[in-house]
Amino acid sequence: MDDIVSFNKLLTLLPAGGFTGQDSEAFNIAESRNPFVPPNLKVVDWSDSPKITLISARGATGKSRLAEQVSSLKQVPLWLLDKDMAVSGDALRARLRDYDQSPDALETLAGNRDKFILIDALDEARMRVSGASWYEFVRTLREASSRSHSLILFGRERVLEDIWAHLPGGNINWFEISHFDAEQRNKYVDFKVGGAQNKAGEAYIAARDTVIGALAGAVEGSESDSFVGYAPVLDAVSLLLEKGENLLKIRTAFEAEVGNERRIEVLEQIIQQLLKREQRKAKRLAKQLNLSPDSIYTPAEQIDWLANHLMGATAPDLAWCETSLRGEYVSKIQPFIEDHPFRSEQRWSSPVFSAYVAAERLEAVAIREKLQEVGVSTGLLFEFVSAKDEELMLDEWQFAALHSSLMASERHDVEVSANIAGHDPHLAAPENLDTVPGELTLWESSGTPHGIAFEIVLDNTGVIDLKGPLASLSLTFPSKVTVASSSGTANFGPDCFIRCRDLRISTDTVQVSLRQSGMASSPAEGGANVTFEIAGHFLCEGRLVGNPPVESFEILLPEGVSVGYPWFAHQRIMEPPGDEPNERALRFVKMLMNLLRNHGHKGTPAVFDKKLEGRQSIKGAEFRRVISVLQKHGVVTLDGPMIHLTPDWVPHRFSGKEREGVLTFESKREVWTPVVNAVACAMDR
Repeated sequence: MDDIVSFNKLLTLLPAGGFTGQDSEAFNIAESRNPFVPPNLKVVDWSDSPKITLISARGATGKSRLAEQVSSLKQVPLWLLDKDMAVSGDALRARLRDYDQSPDALETLAGNRDKFILIDALDEARMRVSGASWYEFVRTLREASSRSHSLILFGRERVLEDIWAHLPGGNINWFEISHFDAEQRNKYVDFKVGGAQNKAGEAYIAARDTVIGALAGAVEGSESDSFVGYAPVLDAVSLLLEKGENLLKIRTAFEAEVGNERRIEVLEQIIQQLLKREQRKAKRLAKQLNLSPDSIYTPAEQIDWLANHLMGATAPDLAWCETSLRGEYVSKIQPFIEDHPFRSEQRWSSPVFSAYVAAERLEAVAIREKLQEVGVSTGLLFEFVSAKDEELMLDEWQFAALHSSLMASERHDVEVSANIAGHDPHLAAPENLDTVPGELTLWESSGTPHGIAFEIVLDNTGVIDLKGPLASLSLTFPSKVTVASSSGTANFGPDCFIRCRDLRISTDTVQVSLRQSGMASSPAEGGANVTFEIAGHFLCEGRLVGNPPVESFEILLPEGVSVGYPWFAHQRIMEPPGDEPNERALRFVKMLMNLLRNHGHKGTPAVFDKKLEGRQSIKGAEFRRVISVLQKHGVVTLDGPMIHLTPDWVPHRFSGKEREGVLTFESKREVWTPVVNAVACAMDR
């Protein structure tokens, strides 16, 4: 099977279709909408006889649009879970029964080789429903796909991976929506511009190609293609090229930007050009009110109005405007605001604009609860903020929004990591603890890392409240960590590590996202998917659902401390912090083995440097010395922020956890002892 398949090829790989019935708002055959630019899809996993197809995408990549097109062309129903409040164990059977007007509709679907359904917005459903309802729902998906290729699921990678882990066997096709290639980019922009320009004209083609080239030329390699081929980025290009602007002027403005080292700066320049164009539209109003055209409706003021209308921020103070004219000005500027190209009625017209405005007004307290909606939708919020290249003071809401945006960037050639590194909980917590340092990092395997260093300002002294994603997270905190959720469910993982004194989870249910062993290190090779290391007290008011395997979820507690059902099955004795260099060195090597994985990058098993540093006691200069020692011994190599196990040492990989049936340090003691001793010496300096 090829690594990339076209949209038309995808259609041939799906069943014949032709499943008509009684439509409802959330369960119907979608209508075809133009324009539609067919994307390419990367093959993540392949089977010659699939029972289910998974289609993943990063935020705002067009998976819902793709689902609509498949539904229309194949004449099969599309189930929109964001419009259906009844996601539960009986939901699929009930929707099929209403659609097919048959009490045996689910059995008919499972037994028919041509019929299938598409299910979209799985991410939204999981965040909204309880853990118990979700896993009952996943069970029905497993049953529906047990006999025929009857389900096509659309969602983010983490949700689909968790569903996959609950499916039996390996008869699965998984495709990831890729970025638009060069030809598709041009088609997308041309469709969006529509009849506003003569798209066959030399001036238009030159301007279009120059702007896209400026974005593509900002970064070398496939990282550049994934950025410039991202639909929201192309939305901004399309808007810039619409009529009302001199195409030669656009071309001239962006010719000098090709080769710029920061891709996001080119996109910011496009957005600033759009804002300046909107300001020029208000010149006549300025003349009517006898105001300076340079003062009226500036880009900063437009950002304030957009944040006010769409995010609940305070309106701009208009200090530049005479008090006697402000009322009239506000009244007459409203039509400009309501018709702003960055918005579509009461919504944003593209995630690129919501991300830009949110990044520019990140510190506005009034929008902090709206920030996470922006972060969930696109990785561009993280990109805009990280491009500022400065250390930030964040509150817990802002951190949650940026972490959500980081997760929205996740795909198979990307690694993401959120790391909060406070004092060790085994030691006394500092008095008046109201800030804690951290770092958010995105690394594309073909390029350089993008990172944000920050200090989280805590709402309550000595307590950090996790309001955002509980995945790709490493947290060390010397005091209390709390977790709550508006949906009533706390969903931990994949890849969640929390070390603290006390952990309190205030939700109805707790879920642990699983990782399919084929996608990453299997439990036999590495550590748990979700780990709580608690020096004090563990309190959870909800119940654990989904029956996570004990090798995927562990709770480390001091000896003599016990937890009740069902948590005790996941309890392990916490090893006390070791003061001896050899003991600490051995733990370091074991943690390295636990965290190595192949998913998300090419080559040998690897781990983020910040993730490894955050999950054990060796920090800072001592950490760098230890990594240098491992390099000198040929154990690891560095690739940006990734620490790779070298090919020569892959055969000596072992599990850092003592479990029956897996290779442990004892089985590899002879080869690893010199390395452990060298690490201990580096620490003992």
